[in-house]
Amino acid sequence: MLRYWVIAVVVVAFAAAGPARAGGKKKDKEFRVQARLTADDPRDKRRNAASKVHTVRMRAGVSYQIDMVSTQFDSYLFLEDNNGKELAMDDDSGGNLNARIIFNCQKTGDYRVIATAYNPQGVGMYVLTVKQAGKVEQTVSAHTALMDKAAPDFQGEFAINGKAVKLSDLKGKVVLVQFWEVRSLASAAAFPKLRDWHKAYKDKGLTVVGVTFYNSEVTAPVGFDKATGQVKAVPKASRGDDQTTLRDFAAYHKLEYLLMALPRADALKTFNIYEVNGLPEFVLIDRRGVVRLIRVGEGEQTLGAVEAELKKLLAEK
Repeated sequence: MLRYWVIAVVVVAFAAAGPARAGGKKKDKEFRVQARLTADDPRDKRRNAASKVHTVRMRAGVSYQIDMVSTQFDSYLFLEDNNGKELAMDDDSGGNLNARIIFNCQKTGDYRVIATAYNPQGVGMYVLTVKQAGKVEQTVSAHTALMDKAAPDFQGEFAINGKAVKLSDLKGKVVLVQFWEVRSLASAAAFPKLRDWHKAYKDKGLTVVGVTFYNSEVTAPVGFDKATGQVKAVPKASRGDDQTTLRDFAAYHKLEYLLMALPRADALKTFNIYEVNGLPEFVLIDRRGVVRLIRVGEGEQTLGAVEAELKKLLAEK
């Protein structure tokens, strides 16, 4: 599942259309482009795959649906602000191998939509569209089948701040699972809230579990610079190197809750079962082991919904 060299940037400003039929408000014109990823395109370092950047102007107070569709490779989307800060990411929420992001724009400006592929060898034609989605809260329909059902079990292989356990071993606790990885800036943006929740609610029945994977087994290997706090690419790494990276990363970010890493096969299976199409993904599980909430992202609205639900679950007997 995460600096760019940009040769060509497609810049498109949404042209204001005539008044919409409902409410008399102006509606953004749909942005649509057909393009091709080639082996000569700049490679996105998070996916180690060919990428193209499309710059699109969006307006505050408007929700946008961003779709990347291809029949030739597994689509992957990143959304950044104009300064390159990652705001969202997605793999398969558009159905099949298509990517979709629902973005509630908070500030008018230019945004960078990065079209890339899940696999390093992914190339071919794709269609990218950005259209007004209406005033909606971000939802991830792929998660519907998981809701109000027993949480699929998985087993950690390596742990920090505790022992590697099965998820089912935590039944009787309210469990907040965060799927994350060391290269995801959005995952790191949620750490302050996770630290706060762990400290405030651990004695009231909450267990926070960060779940990630051995990076060198699934994507391009990385290391961690303890002095600068930066993740860096390395030529090669082993499972032991990954464990050292995770220890250093956790110490730098002062993460004191349980962190577990999964080997390749288990990680692919678990992330697929939980439909992890963007990072971070939060899964809240009640004391009976039932999934009660799934949210994706690090935005204020997402984190607020997670905290409200975990308080509710902690109050349940």
